Amino acid sequence: MPTYKGADTTDLLTADNIRGLAFIGKYCADTPSFPDKRLTHSEKASLKAAGIPSFFLYERGNTADYFTGEQGAADAAATVAYFQELGVPAGIPCFACYDDDFSPSQIMAYALAFHDEMKSSGYLAGAYGSGLVLGVLLAAGIIHYSMLSNAKGWQGYDDFLGKQDILQLTGSANGLNSDPDEATSLDGWSWL
Repeated sequence: MPTYKGADTTDLLTADNIRGLAFIGKYCADTPSFPDKRLTHSEKASLKAAGIPSFFLYERGNTADYFTGEQGAADAAATVAYFQELGVPAGIPCFACYDDDFSPSQIMAYALAFHDEMKSSGYLAGAYGSGLVLGVLLAAGIIHYSMLSNAKGWQGYDDFLGKQDILQLTGSANGLNSDPDEATSLDGWSWL
């Protein structure tokens, strides 16, 4: 089965640092510490010209108390507004990030609200996290696409490995402040 090599990054994309990548992930939320985290119109134009599809992640908070239903709805609403401003077509997902070894109950209210808000606006929800979290969210129909964290010690990694749409790897790609990623298909979760 062929694999596609990509990366997710908080860096500004240039013609040099995207060369040779099959896909790129950027974020829907920027932060003062990462001013280039969000995909811009000019970056999207460069990716399109190079034939490199993009995918989207959402991460602002990363403690269990952040993942409330109210926060999930608010983050999804912010994602939808960003998608509409950027011209992202309906049916494209955003991967909400659960970047720790959370139990499913710690993030479930957030994940459900994020899913419902995205779906009501014509978009889809994906998730980045542990194999356990991804498996539970996928089985519950709360996510459509999954990105398995490279944290191999987190719950459910071995059980979910091979079921993910995107697999996070170790290292970096093309000198970017990034995580290299791998996928067996670019269908559904990426936007060209």
